[in-house]
Amino acid sequence: MFPSLVSGFEGEGGHGDKVVITAAEIKKMNVRSIVELLNQVPGLNAGDSSVSIRGSYMVRVLLDGRPINDPLSAHRSINWGLVSLENIEKVEIYKGSGAVLFGDDSSGGVISIKTKDISGFKGNIELFRGNLDTESYSLNCRQTMNMVGKEPIQHNASWDVDTSTAPRKLGIGLCAAWYKTAGFRTNGDKDKKRIGTKFSYQSGTNNTFDLSLDYSHEDRGMPGLPAFPTPKARAKYNTFGSSFLSGVGRLKVGTHFSTFEKEHKNPETNLETLLKSWSAGQDLKYPFSVRRCGLINTGLNFEIAGVRGNKIESGQEERYALYASKEIRLKRLPAKLGFGLRCNLYSEYGRAFNPEVRLSVERGAFTLQVSALSTNNTPTFIQRYYESSTTKPNPDLGMEKAMNYSLTLSYQPKKSFQGSVSVFFNKIEDRITYVRGDDGTGRYENLGEVTLKGSELSMKWKPWKCLEIRPSYIYLLARDEETGNWLPCKPKHKIRLDLEYKPLHDLTVTFNTRYVSRQYSRSDNSESVPAYFLANFRADYYLKKLRLFLKIENLFDKDYYYGDGYPAPPRTWITGVSYEF
Repeated sequence: MFPSLVSGFEGEGGHGDKVVITAAEIKKMNVRSIVELLNQVPGLNAGDSSVSIRGSYMVRVLLDGRPINDPLSAHRSINWGLVSLENIEKVEIYKGSGAVLFGDDSSGGVISIKTKDISGFKGNIELFRGNLDTESYSLNCRQTMNMVGKEPIQHNASWDVDTSTAPRKLGIGLCAAWYKTAGFRTNGDKDKKRIGTKFSYQSGTNNTFDLSLDYSHEDRGMPGLPAFPTPKARAKYNTFGSSFLSGVGRLKVGTHFSTFEKEHKNPETNLETLLKSWSAGQDLKYPFSVRRCGLINTGLNFEIAGVRGNKIESGQEERYALYASKEIRLKRLPAKLGFGLRCNLYSEYGRAFNPEVRLSVERGAFTLQVSALSTNNTPTFIQRYYESSTTKPNPDLGMEKAMNYSLTLSYQPKKSFQGSVSVFFNKIEDRITYVRGDDGTGRYENLGEVTLKGSELSMKWKPWKCLEIRPSYIYLLARDEETGNWLPCKPKHKIRLDLEYKPLHDLTVTFNTRYVSRQYSRSDNSESVPAYFLANFRADYYLKKLRLFLKIENLFDKDYYYGDGYPAPPRTWITGVSYEF
């Protein structure tokens, strides 16, 4: 199975650069984590705590409407441990768009994850072990209960006393996981734990209430760059998140509260840094019906965030937003026109306006989408205030301003074949970039103007029932227009080929390869990492509700480096079992 490119506009602002992956598609994709899932989508590159879209790490990630990007992270890192793959109902991916509906820090795009509604009694248990002393255990379960009494149904602003079709329902969900590995480098171990719960209440047919609580803890070593090792440096991360979603008729209300804590210690340099942050937000959405104009989606957003630590004074920032979007179906053409505007007010950076315009045209098997929008990226607390063995703070960082343009042509003549080609252009003023010195330490600075432009090609072809072929290619030119230097960690070429073979009805074998061209590891282009080619293997065998799986990454045990100069893992493997009940 392959995630589909949505044509036209789906829901609130869907368009050609929007990819939707449903729970049914996830089940057929033979992936075991949200990171593996996102890496199946052309143009995306996900890691243990990161994700980029078309070379940009400015990606806003939401779980049931709650942002899960770490404000104490330099690259908008995400605690993927809060996302349980078995509980996902739908993943919506907006490539280079979504700023009007979802807010700033999204010049790369938006990933919105919606968890399943609780129904019946369902669950999943999974465990696996692998080399490098790797082991993992996880549990998910959900239960729905019908409550005594029924809620009246509203019809045309009047109340119907016949309540037989509107029972009250209460749902409870629980998920927990533990992952541990020794790592492949000295001081490269990780120990991650998480636990989460969800309460769902349905009153009648139009009123729903969902409360989610999540907590995660990570203890890990920080080995440092090969040329500047830190064999005794340690880091701890604690994250707590909560969200309350309610829907009363057309009105949708979302409330979220999160806390983040990061601690870094290096006894060799007597460095000890503790940084804590919290954020709270309120989001109101309501579609208004206006005569002759039809339905207009509107919303209000408020967010407040604070930071404190052992090396900085406590601080607090606020942001406010008002937004609206509208789509129009053109009667004389097989097309849809959409536009929107978001007005932002920041306590630290003043006002900003983000317009967006998009057009979708369908003609037979072809769909053409064009979009243009602006957005803002604000510096994180860690970029301004955090000090570690490799990073110095810069409290004077300013806000980025970005303009995105994209054009996508997709073609699907039949179910067994679909393909698309996109061209994109992203211009960012005052881009925040990490500048590393000769001593191995650096800090984040605003560069004048950078551009990210290129093209993206992807295809899915199923020549036979048992075989699916999925090639994709990304061409990216990312450079600082003032200095002429290429941006670090931005390879010019990325080629991926996935082959999925089902020799038996209950057996699926997946083989994927990836080529990444040479890329610079420093902003002054004085150092680079060579190109590399990787191959991965996966096999899944089903025995009714039981699944056995084997996964091998870096199949040929290649030596290679990430774009930032850190060494990548050698051959790793895991084997495990998953049981659904």
